[in-house]
Order: sequence, then C-alpha cells, then structure tokens
Amino acid sequence: MKNQQELKGRLGIGEVLRIAGKALQVSFRTKSTMSLFVNLIGFAMAFVPVWISMTLRDFTNHVQQIFQGQETIMTALLVLGLLILLYLMQTSYLFASDYYAEVDRQRTTRYMKKKIIESASSVEYKYIENEGDYRDKLAFAEMSGGSQVAQSMQQSIVILQQVITFVSITLVLLDVSLLIVMILIATCIPAVVLSIKQKDEDYKNKTKSMKDGAMSVHLFYMASGANENCKSMNDVRFFGMYPWIKDKWRDVSMNYLKQKNAVSRKHVVYNSLADILRNGVYIGILLLVAKQIYDNPAIGLGVFMLVSTLAVQLQNATTKVFVGIAQFFGDIRYMKDFFELDATPKEKLEDHPQVLDQADIVFENVSFTYPNSTMQALKNLSITIKQGEKIAIVGENGSGKSTFANLLCGMHQPTSGEVTVGGLNVKNYLASVRNAISVVFQNFGRYETSIKENITFSDRSRKITDEDLEKLTKTTNAFSFIEAQPNGLDETVGTFSEGGNDLSGGQWQKVAITRAMYRDKARIMVLDEPTSALDPVAEAQLYRDFAKITGDKTTILISHRLGITTIVDRILVFADGRIIEEGDHTELLAKGGQYAAMYHAQAQWYGEVVDF
Repeated sequence: MKNQQELKGRLGIGEVLRIAGKALQVSFRTKSTMSLFVNLIGFAMAFVPVWISMTLRDFTNHVQQIFQGQETIMTALLVLGLLILLYLMQTSYLFASDYYAEVDRQRTTRYMKKKIIESASSVEYKYIENEGDYRDKLAFAEMSGGSQVAQSMQQSIVILQQVITFVSITLVLLDVSLLIVMILIATCIPAVVLSIKQKDEDYKNKTKSMKDGAMSVHLFYMASGANENCKSMNDVRFFGMYPWIKDKWRDVSMNYLKQKNAVSRKHVVYNSLADILRNGVYIGILLLVAKQIYDNPAIGLGVFMLVSTLAVQLQNATTKVFVGIAQFFGDIRYMKDFFELDATPKEKLEDHPQVLDQADIVFENVSFTYPNSTMQALKNLSITIKQGEKIAIVGENGSGKSTFANLLCGMHQPTSGEVTVGGLNVKNYLASVRNAISVVFQNFGRYETSIKENITFSDRSRKITDEDLEKLTKTTNAFSFIEAQPNGLDETVGTFSEGGNDLSGGQWQKVAITRAMYRDKARIMVLDEPTSALDPVAEAQLYRDFAKITGDKTTILISHRLGITTIVDRILVFADGRIIEEGDHTELLAKGGQYAAMYHAQAQWYGEVVDF
C-alpha cells in the first residue's frame, strides 16, 4: 500500500518540466528591472573566479621570478593591481547580488501571498468548506510551502550562473590534471545524493505533520487570545482551561518537534561526514600538486596557487550546481501544491450580469450534501417564493435553514436539483443573481476600518452623502451609537483600531443590517439570524421597523426566534433538511404541529411585543 502511494506521489518528467517552466516564468515576472540587470551581469561575473585564480597564479609566478632575479617588480605590481580590481568587482557584485536576491525573494513571497488570497477569494465555495483538503493545503502553502517555492524560483538563474563557473573552472583544471577534476567532482556526489534525500524527507515530514502544525497554531491562538476577537478567552479564563490547553499544545508541539528534530539530527550527521570527505580530499589534492611541483620545479608555484583556489571553488560550484538542481526539483512538489491552489476551479461570474426585472425564487427537487460529509443537509426540497413575499424560515439548529440561504446566494451548488432566481439558474448566472440579493449572513463580517466603509462595502459603485447615510442608519436604529462615536461615521472601529474602539455584538449586527439595506438595487433581502446579538428592546424595535427596512423587497428571514413570524406572509418550518410545515402564523398555530410547539415554548418572550 505504501509503495502504491509513493508511486502515485511521483511526478513524470513531462509534469516536472511543466512545473519548472511555470516557476521560471514566476521568477522573471517578480524581478525588478534592476534585479534583472544584476542577474545579467552575473553571467559575465560567473567567469571571474577563474580569472582571479589565473591572475593569482600569474602574480605568484612573477613574485617567484623577482626573487630569482628574472623580472622587475613593476610587472608584479600591475598584476597585483588587476587582482585587487577583480576582488573589488567580485565583492561589489556579491553584495548587489545578495541584496537583490533578498528583494526578489520578498517580491516572490508577496506574489505568492497575493495569489493565495486571490485563490481563497475566488474559488468555488465548496473548497472553502475544505473540499479536497483545500484549506489544509492553503495553510501549508502559507506556513511551509510558500517560502520553499519563493527561494527555489529565484535560485533558478543563480544555478545557470553556477553552471558557467563550474564549466570554466573544469576546463582550466583539466589543463593541470584530469585526475584532480574527477576526484573533486566525485567527492561532491555524496552531498548531492544527501540533498535529494533530505528534500524528499523534508516534504514527506512537512506534509505528514501539516495537521499537527495547524493544530499547534490553533491551540496557541486559543490560549493567547490571538484568535478573532479573542472569542475563546472567556471560557479559558472562567473555566480555568489554560492547563488543559497548555498540555494539549505541548503534546502536539512536542510530537511535531520530535519528528522534525529526528530528521534534522540525521541530516547534520550525514552532512558533516560529507564535508569531512571533501576537506580530506582537498588536502590530498594539494599534496598531490606539491609533489608534481617538487618533481618538476619548472611548473612554478603559481600552479599550486591556481589549484588551491580553484579546487575549493570547483567543489563549491559542483555542490551548488547539483545540489541547487536537486533542491529545485526537490521543491517541485511544493511548487505543484502552490500551482494547484492557483488552478483550483474558480466561481464562474458573467462579464455582463443581467438586471432582473422580477426575482421569483424557485427550488426544484434540491438536495445538498456538504463537502467531506455523508449526511444530506437538504433533501429533495421544492418551494417557490414570489417577488415581494415576506418569508420566515424557522426550525431547530441543523435543520437546513442556513444551507437554504447559502444555496440561494450561490455559495454552494445543489448536489441535485436546480435553484433559479427570476428564471435564471443560480449556477450559470451567479453574478446576476448575487446582484439581485442583499444578505446578512449569520457570521457577518466585522471589518477593521471606518463605520462608513463597513456599511458601504456592499455596493462600492453607489455614491451617497453623509446626510443620506445618516438617514439610512436611523432606519436601522444604528444612528444613536454612531453619532456617539468621536468621529461619527468616519470612526475606525475594531479590535486593532487606535484606542481599541470596538463595537458591541448588537451594534455590529445593526451595522450589518445597515450594510444590507445600503445595497438598494437588490430585489431580495436575506436576513440570517438578524436578531441573535440584539437585546429584547432592540429586537422589538426591529420588528416594528421591519416593513420600513425591507420595503418592497422579497425578504427571507431565517431565525429560531419566532417573534417576527406574526408579521410575515408565510412561514416555512424546516426539519431534517425538509419543509415539514408551511403557512402563515394563524394557520400553523391552528395545525398544532411543530411550529405551534416552538411558538408556545417561546411565547413568554414575546407576550408583550408580538402584537404590532
């Protein structure tokens, strides 16, 4: 079984070359003009190590001849000047190269983060629900894969430059001894083999421990309060959960670190042995050259200097070329993961959305199952909602209410059946349908920006004066707390705002309702649990203002709190993914079914406010 999985995970040559080509395209695309110029110079600078070594050989020979009385000092000084110039050129280039390599790495990382955000914001919504482990792959690309890919993509040009250095050094040393070249290259083979195996092990361990790493981060955020709005901190403090979280975090982290450290120790031992081998061979080669000079003094000491400098550089170049290539192709699977994220199917939005004249909603034999689940959330559901109707959808948690709203808004597509709005299939006319709908989701957005922007995000094309926006906030009863803010509508709110000026849950909910109203061209309004964070007085006021808030729009109000059901046209009672009752408030009470039981159970909450 294991061998089958490994074979399945291996990539064919064609796919490897295709991914490598895409990586090179990204590498060039993310480079600045100055960086490309430095890289271009780098191809010429790849010959400089050989030039320096040959100049050093000549300088050594000139010095030797000066001591033998065969030459004047001026020639040696000229060669020394050239040598110093070459060192300055090399040092300056290496400084510029290192600087722009870091700039390029950061630019590539930014590019990748941008592509990750674009992917997450445009993929079919089922992937956000972790279809095909999409969210795990997203986290892996962000935490581990991203840095690997960014580094490898930018190393591709450096590898080509190192190839030039490797070939030029090899040609020079071949003139001295073929055996030296063969030995130097051969001693680099263990380092190359180790690099390939280490890359393979690193990838396997990182993917294997991907969930442990994500869980470790999750537990850390839970204990430190760094998660969204510190939602878990009340429980952690009140129930004294810190020791439990700490122990769980330690267990997960220690298991993760134990696996990582075991691999690291093995790599350190093997790499040390490879370095000892290379250094031992280097000393042996110097002794071999010294023996040649002893046997034939006419060769000159310059050859010793040439070999001593080029031998190290050949070992380094050989290692960088072959290890670089091995690491590049070892990172191919990281690149594959990244490019697969970018290739994840996107939502299909029309270029020119239609404006709907009427917006009747039709669910026809609709069934739906969430990704990674076997239980149907909706079961063969059929219902028609006419333009302008006010509908309340009620039922217990998990009955399918929010799933109904998600399918209507095109967040998910039915497993079977069809959803249409104004005669348009939601799946095929996603942009047109969404433009016709305004919605307050159960988990609505709370954005770290001004109150005005929090409201106007819903329709960025609409222009409105502050005076008209204030009128709108009065309709949703948000005006009083907005007016009390130091900067009114322009006040920046949220956990990270200056001074930590965050809104209460009820205030945020009023902002979300105002945001939905601001989308004034919508024909349908969907309100999913719009009173969940409101106090009884604010909830009662919402009921009184319901007609003013919703206007002539088709309105679907989803709630397990039944205070509003007396003022809608029709009530749909959901249970186990089906509509089990349908009618107005009076009809359903008379039936004495599930709605009647739910209403009577809550009647004491609304005895004084349901009669409007």
